[in-house]
Amino acid sequence: MTNAPPPQLPTSARPLEWLPAGRTVSMQPAGQWWDAVRVPRPIALEALGRLGNRSGAVIEDQGGGILYWLVPAGQAADWQMPETASITVLGATSHVAVPGPQRMAGPHWRIPPTRSTALTDPQQLHDALARAVAVVAHEPPDEAYRALCAHYDECRGCAHDTDPCATGRQLRQAWVAVRWL
Repeated sequence: MTNAPPPQLPTSARPLEWLPAGRTVSMQPAGQWWDAVRVPRPIALEALGRLGNRSGAVIEDQGGGILYWLVPAGQAADWQMPETASITVLGATSHVAVPGPQRMAGPHWRIPPTRSTALTDPQQLHDALARAVAVVAHEPPDEAYRALCAHYDECRGCAHDTDPCATGRQLRQAWVAVRWL
């Protein structure tokens, strides 16, 4: 892992020009505005818990059980992750299904992009993913994790982290308590 400088967000008047409108989905080329880091859901949820408010935008594809982080183009190309983790950095030869900001089904924003939080710091994401891989690889899903995932599948506010309900907050606290004993 190189010691790259922190990501610089675009300063143009339209830094989210790659974001489609409304509820549409658009195939966007990785490597142009950002690279995408494709992560299986169990590892991704663990990493989200570790990143907290340091996470940038995250696309979730519930059907495929995959989450995607956006990082500055080229800054994650040399990452080394265990093959068994199935984490892939999608760069210049790939395309990503990018949802519009109002899309709620299929590929959608778990954490929507803003002008200041579209990209995640690649070093912080790498560290969170490395720790998440270690935890998930050594522990089978526990009951608290399964309950949290089931709730996320039913509750839009919790799943999108936009308006967590009381039940979702309680389930997340229970999962965190079990995870970091």
